[in-house]
Amino acid sequence: MKFRLLFDKDQQQYAEEKLLPLVEDIISRHEIYGPEILNGLKPEESVLLYLSDEQLKDALPGLAGTGIKVAVLPHPEANETCVGMGVDRNLVKTIAHLKSDPDPINADILYCNEIPIFNHMVIGHTFLLTSEESSKDKGFWSRLFNPVIHFFNIRLFRVDVNLPYDKKIKTSVAGIVVSEHRKSSFISSRVLEDSSISDGKIHAFLLSPRSVVEMFQYIISSLWGKKKMPRFGAHIKTTKIGLSFPGGAKEYLIDRKKFSTQEIELHIGEKQIEIYPGSSLELPETGKDTTEIYKVNALPTGEAAQVLSEQKLPFIRHASSEEFKGLFQVLRNNARLSSSYLVLMVLSTLLATIGLIANSTPVVIGAMILAPLMAPIISLSMGTLRQDKKLMANSIITILAGLGLSMVFAVFITWLIPVQSAGTEILVRTRPNLLDLGIAVVSGIAGAYAHAREEVAKTLAGVAIAVALIPPLCVAAIGIGWTDWNIFIGATLLLFTNLAGMVLAASVTFMLLGFSPLRLASKGMIISLLLVLVLSIPLALGFNQMVYEQKITQQLEGLKTEFAVIKDVRVQKLDPMKISIKLVSENPIGEYEIDRIKLLIEENMACDVEIEVITAILRI
Repeated sequence: MKFRLLFDKDQQQYAEEKLLPLVEDIISRHEIYGPEILNGLKPEESVLLYLSDEQLKDALPGLAGTGIKVAVLPHPEANETCVGMGVDRNLVKTIAHLKSDPDPINADILYCNEIPIFNHMVIGHTFLLTSEESSKDKGFWSRLFNPVIHFFNIRLFRVDVNLPYDKKIKTSVAGIVVSEHRKSSFISSRVLEDSSISDGKIHAFLLSPRSVVEMFQYIISSLWGKKKMPRFGAHIKTTKIGLSFPGGAKEYLIDRKKFSTQEIELHIGEKQIEIYPGSSLELPETGKDTTEIYKVNALPTGEAAQVLSEQKLPFIRHASSEEFKGLFQVLRNNARLSSSYLVLMVLSTLLATIGLIANSTPVVIGAMILAPLMAPIISLSMGTLRQDKKLMANSIITILAGLGLSMVFAVFITWLIPVQSAGTEILVRTRPNLLDLGIAVVSGIAGAYAHAREEVAKTLAGVAIAVALIPPLCVAAIGIGWTDWNIFIGATLLLFTNLAGMVLAASVTFMLLGFSPLRLASKGMIISLLLVLVLSIPLALGFNQMVYEQKITQQLEGLKTEFAVIKDVRVQKLDPMKISIKLVSENPIGEYEIDRIKLLIEENMACDVEIEVITAILRI
């Protein structure tokens, strides 16, 4: 196999001094390239081209259908062609590959408005693939920060896509990448499992993210995650694609060279030229690939496409009108007062009240599962977020009606049960602290997320909501029934703090999921936040008290004295300090020993302490 070497005139000195000695045994003659030379080539002749990308764009289409075989060498300005044809950038390795006598293949040529695309075409913002973002002519800081600044100023643009068989798509995108095979671009390398330069197909990737966060998540996950199409991306594999831009002429890049037009026609010149493939080019499998792909469900259409093109890409995703419509209908239904809601509220409250008085955790959990409070609370959070007065009013009426009726029944059943002993299930809800607020916040997030995402089981969120509301409601009712106002005040504080916390957390979650812009949501969220902050003050005091009691317990638990070991420490009161303890000793404990242990505890606590003692004799 002998080649006819054609080289770039601007590289004549290098070609004569460096290139010719390397290829002298595989070439028959050499000369400076000129367009007129192509007319003198004979069919079945093999040519070796040491040309730039621009020269190759002129030369290769002219060789289409002539039967002339072509091999490409890595010219300093032929980066795009080398990538497209799998040519190694190392000249020595490429020549060694050609000397191994590879079989030629029939390759396609991809055209954009009759201009060949050897690597890829890029329109808009497509993950740092534009020449401006990678230009070496710019300074270091400019190359570092310009992509970041551009990233936060993305605007989607309108595009009409015309496909074979009269298929048409009117949408908005942030960017489009067109490639011929898998290794032509970052996007194609992450998405395509197999492709070739001879399959007769174009691969177009249309990217239509709904938020900056969504794009950033894909970039990060694609660095080490599985190869997959971003959820905001569309993939079209076909033979011909038309693109038009209703907003006017659009700039685009063909192999990093800039062009501008309002209409683009992409088509494939099937098996137009016979080439010697580069060492890294993926060779086609036998047989023609007739499969066409139209994965376009992720593209916005209609009103959604229009809205996205009218503003900068939001930082967080805005829900589509379809998502709004379905969710709002559900929330409006949930906000309405119904007999089934009231019945379930009464039944769950009666069950919880009996469980609390009996100090039975399983019974209380059963009441939590039965409680229907989630629905109107989530409706209230959306009404607060979007300042929907009717939705807020209906939700508040439904919540208050359920709480009020449940309170009446809980007080009534408390009177009927002849027990007035507060177990741990009751006492734990009479001293609220910030941990209880944390439960409410997580519950609100879970409830909002479950409503916004149909694939999430709403019953799970309902359990979480009930954990934070039904028990304190019943404990407050027990406080009324026993006329124990300490129990009533503590449980009521927990109830309303949790309610405010859940509404705020659910509102923030809906906002982050894109169901309201910040400017509309700010008023309702500020009011909810202020209410939570005010109610959190006593919770913070309760939390500090809990921490202090825990510190006392840790300080005294297991303390060894000369008479006994202190066990089962429990702080009953802080002002004045009252502590219950168990003294474990080998000998009986008398008043003298207890007084000495009391003095020791007071020395440790640096204050007067009242102790309640249980003694235990240890026998070995």
